Amino acid sequence: MEARPLLDQFCRNHFCYWFFIYDTIGQMEGSLKDPEQTVTYHKRGVRHGATVFDMDRPDFYEGMWPEPDMSAGSIRNWLIRKQRFFINGLAGKRGSVLDLGCGGGWKLFTTAGPVTGVDLSALSLMGASSIYDSVAVADLARLPFASNSFDIIVSSDVIGHIPPEYKDGVIEEIYRVLKPDGFCLHYIETEGDDPLTRFAKGYPELYQRHIIGPEGHEGLESPAATMTRFRRAGFRPIKELSAYKMLMYVHRVAQLYDNDYLHYSRLLRLAVGLSKLVCRFSITETVVNVLLAVVLEVTDRVFPDSWGSGVMLKYGK
Repeated sequence: MEARPLLDQFCRNHFCYWFFIYDTIGQMEGSLKDPEQTVTYHKRGVRHGATVFDMDRPDFYEGMWPEPDMSAGSIRNWLIRKQRFFINGLAGKRGSVLDLGCGGGWKLFTTAGPVTGVDLSALSLMGASSIYDSVAVADLARLPFASNSFDIIVSSDVIGHIPPEYKDGVIEEIYRVLKPDGFCLHYIETEGDDPLTRFAKGYPELYQRHIIGPEGHEGLESPAATMTRFRRAGFRPIKELSAYKMLMYVHRVAQLYDNDYLHYSRLLRLAVGLSKLVCRFSITETVVNVLLAVVLEVTDRVFPDSWGSGVMLKYGK
């Protein structure tokens, strides 16, 4: 694979799970020759013009989120509800941490203890290695760690990328490597039943091309279905919150809907136009997003849980 020379240099500089990195890369190479040899998330090919999980694109996530997030309790962290969930969840906690689908890593997680990050992207792991104690290329359904290895397991915007048929295996692996009396924190993308999502899904080809495909959200399920998977695996619910019920930060409106969807809704054309206007200047975008953060605190408590486009979960073992 093209990533191997990069990993050669990476492993010379960072002595973190050298064996696991090469073992997993070997498994990934084998899976390209024979899809039945190992679990893989690459699937389904290009649909309706969208780049999605594909056996021909094993590098889908390579370098997509390579930069470390150096924030650890900033004002922005407190304003963004899902980030505040991790701040509160880790407050006063200490122990070994596993960050699943870590990308470039998040400094906040290091406040709880030594962090091991796993990801499919070698470039992202190079970034994460600058703030984490160890990193590994790993398939989340085949974690290269002994049972009962970690006190805390975290993931943010990861499990919504895993196709439904693989999710139970991933969640069972999380349960396996979590220590008894440990806990896990997850923000997971979900598919809400709100009016905007119902409208978007009314045009299946556009939904795949513009909502699912570009970011690889092949595993979106309802908030309730997502919670049920963790309970079924044996996790003990500590906190289960549905969030981001229909409303979204201002730049996301144009990002998701400034496309063919505009032909089908005057109201959406207006919303996209306002989104683009507001985002022309960073100061106006910041002010509007702060206001939206305040509004979200209200709407997330008023709108039905089934409308959530994400869930914030804390579970014990």
